[in-house]
Amino acid sequence: MKKRFLLMGAALVLVAATAVGGSLAAGQIEGDRAVGAPLAATTLQIGWADGQTRSPAAEYQLTQPVMPGDTVALADATGKAGVYSVQNTGSVAAYVRVTVTKYWADEENNGKRTDLDGSAIQVSAPAGSGWLESNPPFSSGETQTFYFCRPISPQEASEALLQSLAVDAALGNEYTDKTIRLEAVAEGVQFAGAAHGDVNQKGILTSWGVLAQLDEDGNITAIEQ
Repeated sequence: MKKRFLLMGAALVLVAATAVGGSLAAGQIEGDRAVGAPLAATTLQIGWADGQTRSPAAEYQLTQPVMPGDTVALADATGKAGVYSVQNTGSVAAYVRVTVTKYWADEENNGKRTDLDGSAIQVSAPAGSGWLESNPPFSSGETQTFYFCRPISPQEASEALLQSLAVDAALGNEYTDKTIRLEAVAEGVQFAGAAHGDVNQKGILTSWGVLAQLDEDGNITAIEQ
């Protein structure tokens, strides 16, 4: 008879990040040619919009055990549904992406268990949230990368990226009493304006190594590797 499977808690590790350099600004256009230059950290800054920016680790304990096949709702430090809402705290509009790493840890010391499958922790952006997930190799295994489709204006915030996580139904007893950990890093690339689609596309390619398909308003409609 199999031992009862319990995950005693879930930890969210929020890592605020500022992305600088490799972006292209509208003021750097010369004729039909876009010239890139590093951006100052004071002009492009992003952070978490859920009040946890200053904390290196924000953890909470689930009120019930988690079993294989369960789906767990996620909430920020204020109790609001959803996590990883990104705020543009700088002075220029920016495209934003978030890379989420999922892994298992021992409950006693939170040490990462590299022998356990991070892809068994399943996350996805809700429909209509404005987030677009990248395809492999940028999203595979324990790492998933999401792009916010709309450029975020200064002092505005994105919708929450994740509303829940699901646990694979086929897990065995080696996952008993292990802790789920989510770690996220947010990055930004300056938005040059809707009229400069080529500049925006080149800025994203230079900074993130992906080709973004953009509509006439500068919104990301697809990501190609």
